Amino acid sequence: MPVTTHSLATMPYKVGGIAVPGSQNNPPPVVVPPYAGPVKYRGVHTIYPTLSGRITHNLTPPIVGDARSTIGGNQDNNGDAYFLKYFDDEITSIRLPCPAPGGVLLFVTDNMSGCKFYVDTINGSPDLIVYHANTHQHTAGPIADADFQQPAAAIVLDGLHAAAQGDYAGLVLNNVAQCAMPTYFQNAGQAERRKRQQGRLSSGHNPLPGAGPKFMGGCTIVGFPHAGTWQFWYQTWGDLNYLRPSGTKAVAKSLFTFHWHHLHKLRVDGKKHVASYATMEVIDCRQIY
Repeated sequence: MPVTTHSLATMPYKVGGIAVPGSQNNPPPVVVPPYAGPVKYRGVHTIYPTLSGRITHNLTPPIVGDARSTIGGNQDNNGDAYFLKYFDDEITSIRLPCPAPGGVLLFVTDNMSGCKFYVDTINGSPDLIVYHANTHQHTAGPIADADFQQPAAAIVLDGLHAAAQGDYAGLVLNNVAQCAMPTYFQNAGQAERRKRQQGRLSSGHNPLPGAGPKFMGGCTIVGFPHAGTWQFWYQTWGDLNYLRPSGTKAVAKSLFTFHWHHLHKLRVDGKKHVASYATMEVIDCRQIY
């Protein structure tokens, strides 16, 4: 079954094993001829020429122990999809033709779990430029909610994007959409807070003081050709680690409040709910642009 807006709502997808060329460091001025290989500007921004990111994609269905389907593929100048790779503490970008060439069905970028996605329009052209920015600076820490990102980290990501726009010499670019961790992990953070308010505790995976229910998962961003341009969607997948209250007071409270579901889960599943690839499901799915 192909990736569609409908399948995104119910089938968790991860990205993995997609082979495209790496980048070469070439400080400006660099003239990138049509269809040349990826070039890294200033040591932090890799521009993927359109054909360098074109792939023939494939789907691997879920297996025992992993509920996610995998989007894979290989570089192919006549392929049916575009892929944007990412690099640690850097930003990558690719220009997507509008309308998409015949036979192109999909855009996909690497999995996200703190990165930021940007969409720019180009003055005088219907094409779009999309970016995948990553930073390991100013991490929120192991007990922060899934959707919390340090303001300093957001500044670094936005700075990478602003500087990357300048590498497209001669083009006037306008940012029209962004998608960052506070958006695509919002439902995950809300789930953590809801479980915490219900008295759920850390499952032992995080022994730090103040640790509570913890989300384990990621985000997949895909695009579809639509009406001469592209639509982009994000899908968040994952599960929570937590402990169900099981002491005498907790059981008595459940009996008093008729919280039979909690008692049933304690009896059937035990007090520990352990997130695993096998239990991951779609947490959120929305259109970005």
